[in-house]
Amino acid sequence: MNKKFWVILLIALLTMALIAGCGGKKEEQGGEAPKEAPKTIVLRMGHVVQEPTAIHRAALQFAEAVKERTNGEVIIEVYPASQLGGNREMIESIQVGSLDFSIPHVSVISGFVQGRTAVFDLPYLFKNDAHAEAVLDGEVGQFIANEVKKSGIVVLAWWTQGWRHVTTGTRAVYSPEDMKGLKIRTMENPLHMAHFNMLGASAVPMAFSEVYTSLQQKVIDGQENPYVNIFTMGFYEVQPWITETGHIYDPTPLIMSEVTYNKLSPEHLKVIEEAAIEFCQVNRELSRSDAEEYKEVILGTGKNTIIELTPEQRQKFRDAVQKIYDDFADKELMNKVIKAGENF
Repeated sequence: MNKKFWVILLIALLTMALIAGCGGKKEEQGGEAPKEAPKTIVLRMGHVVQEPTAIHRAALQFAEAVKERTNGEVIIEVYPASQLGGNREMIESIQVGSLDFSIPHVSVISGFVQGRTAVFDLPYLFKNDAHAEAVLDGEVGQFIANEVKKSGIVVLAWWTQGWRHVTTGTRAVYSPEDMKGLKIRTMENPLHMAHFNMLGASAVPMAFSEVYTSLQQKVIDGQENPYVNIFTMGFYEVQPWITETGHIYDPTPLIMSEVTYNKLSPEHLKVIEEAAIEFCQVNRELSRSDAEEYKEVILGTGKNTIIELTPEQRQKFRDAVQKIYDDFADKELMNKVIKAGENF
C-alpha cells in the first residue's frame, strides 16, 4: 500500500514539474515580441533632361549610393525626360510633398522664391568653373539655399548643365554688333530676354520642345543652350555656327521637398545630404567631359564652325549689357559674387 502511494506521488510530482517547465518556457518565449524588419521607403525624383546627360547619369549614381548606404531602406526612383511633368509642375509637386526630388533649371525656381536666385541669371557673371563653383558652394550659395527653403524647397547641392552658348543659322557671331536683328530663342526669363534685347537681337521666349522645328523652319535665327542640349536636341544640325559666349553658368540644383525632408530619420537624411554633395562633384565632372566630347563630335561632322571667344571679345559682350547690372535690385548679393571672382 505504502509502495503504491509513493509511486503515485512520484508520478504526480514529475507531471507537475513537466507542466511547470513547459509553462515557463512558453512565458519566456512570449515575453519579448520579435523585431519587425525595417520598412522600405520609396521616393521619387523627376527631371526634364534626357537619359544620356550628366544630370541623369549622376542622379542614377546618387540613387544607387543612397540605396546601398541605407541597406536598401531608402530607394529613389529616377524619372527623366519630363515623365513626371515640366519643371514648373514638378516644383509645385515638391512644395506640397507629392514629389520628393527634382533637378530643375535655377531660373525656374526664381518664380517660386521672389527672385532670390536671379543673381545667377546675370549674363557673363562668372569668369570660369572655379569662380562659379566657389560661389555656389560658399556663402552666397548657402544664403540662397536658405531663402529657397522658406518656400518648402530644400537645396541639397548645386548641380549643373555647364555653360550656355549661342548658336546661329543666319550668320556667325564674333561681337555684340553681329547679334543685331537676330531672333534668338530664350527661356521666359526677364534677365535672359533683357540680355539679348540689349545686344540688339530680339529675344523670343519659346517652349523648349518647339525650338528644333522653329530653327529648322527659320522662324527664329538662333538659340542659346549648353552643349548638352545643343547636341542631344540636334540643334547643331540646323545651326552652322556656335559661338562660345559662356554667358551663363547653368546651375541645376538638386532639390528636395521639405515635406519629405521632415518625414525622414536623421540617419537617412545624413546619407542623402552627403551623397547629394558627393555626386554634385560627379555631375560637374561629367558635365565638363561631356561638353568636350559633344564639341568634338559636332566638329567631326565638318558642317559647323565653333567660335571660341578670347577673354577680350567676351568682355565686349559683358560691357554691352552693363545696364542689366546697373538695374539689378540686389546689389549686395551681386557684388559678393563679383568680388569672389577676384581670386580666379
